[in-house]
Amino acid sequence: MMQAVRLNAVLKDDHRLQLEVPEEIAVGPVEVIVLSERGADSKPEQSLGALFEAIDQMPGSRHSRDEIDRAIADESGKL
Repeated sequence: MMQAVRLNAVLKDDHRLQLEVPEEIAVGPVEVIVLSERGADSKPEQSLGALFEAIDQMPGSRHSRDEIDRAIADESGKL
């Protein structure tokens, strides 16, 4: 069974993080997720624009909504 614990910490200039975990968390491999507030100089619109640009650069075919709907209908009929 997975256990979760929320800890607050400060990331120092050297980008190292030190945590003190409660003893009830079992010793062994753990997964650490780092959440950080967006910097004041970062604009969400720029990030979204960069995402759209990256998607446009991805290889692969583009399908229209009608093509996708037909493919889904075809797959549904095969069940």
